[in-house]
Amino acid sequence: MASTDLTTNSYRSLNALGNAVCALVELAELIPQEDNYSSLLRIIADRLEGEFTAVSNDTFKLWWPVESKRERAER
Repeated sequence: MASTDLTTNSYRSLNALGNAVCALVELAELIPQEDNYSSLLRIIADRLEGEFTAVSNDTFKLWWPVESKRERAER
């Protein structure tokens, strides 16, 4: 049960981080290209989005065995 609580909390935290990354990406798209820092913000947002996608994919792979063990225990 503790691993389920940890997984649920981690999932919620990962979703919250994903929302923040999406907000940064959308903000970067709204800033005019004439702004001095627009290029920098877009590069940071793109890299952060890519890294977040990789981390979330790896995290979901790690969670999969936990779910499988729990399902087996319920049978």
